[in-house]
Amino acid sequence: MSNAPVASISENRPIRRTMPLAIGLCMALLASQVHAAVLSTDDFETGTNTNWTANNAGSQWAVDTTSEAGNAFMGRNGASASWSDFYGATSYADSTVEAWIRVNNWNNSTQNRVYLFARANNVSSTDTFQGYQVSIAPDSTITIEKRTTGKTIAVLGTGHGQDELGLNWNIGNWNKIRLEVSGSSTVSLAIYINGVQVATATDSSSPFASGPVGFGTSGADADFDDVTIGDGDDMHGLESDQYARLSTQKPGTPLKHNAAQPAVILASARSSKVGA
Repeated sequence: MSNAPVASISENRPIRRTMPLAIGLCMALLASQVHAAVLSTDDFETGTNTNWTANNAGSQWAVDTTSEAGNAFMGRNGASASWSDFYGATSYADSTVEAWIRVNNWNNSTQNRVYLFARANNVSSTDTFQGYQVSIAPDSTITIEKRTTGKTIAVLGTGHGQDELGLNWNIGNWNKIRLEVSGSSTVSLAIYINGVQVATATDSSSPFASGPVGFGTSGADADFDDVTIGDGDDMHGLESDQYARLSTQKPGTPLKHNAAQPAVILASARSSKVGA
């Protein structure tokens, strides 16, 4: 049993002394909610793709309107080891990008990954693409990466989540992934799994200032839904000491809307710097 001290609240402390603090915290929270803005959301319920462009393997991307009752989503299904970035048209500086992601298959590539990205540059080709991305790997490692020309990857920060039942990311289940990017001369990044921050990083070595957001895969088939872009006031804040959770819901149900409790996984939060 841990011997760490446990904080307690004195029963003799007058309640009126806590009121200004409580009111102040509520006002600050309300102010953050008022100023935070969702800039764009795509739930693909129209059944068509009007917001995203693929720079490779475009025929492998499609909106699926039939696999889940009452829910449409974008997916890549090609059993391919190639890279493909699906990017938007609008450039953002400080921003958040969040999506429900379901990995369906790893295709035995040496660079298996499923990712969200922000501040992308030179997006017309997978070879010229540059930007920041949060990548999911088969062993459930989730990393903040800086990608440069020639698909060169520099890992800026790493979180790791392991399902209680094994070492692999839960194939066929939806999880909400979020990437936050802010700053100019020094860029700060953070990633979240299902609402819990699991890694942070900074980059001050020729950082990217702005660019489109989007999603993609390399050596993997995956689905994406409810892709949401927020402004710089939509940042979640400080790193949490909580454990992240991966969904263990069964495939074939409305997974991302299912309220079933997921299994607790290990999620170590680590951060690193590039060019600091």
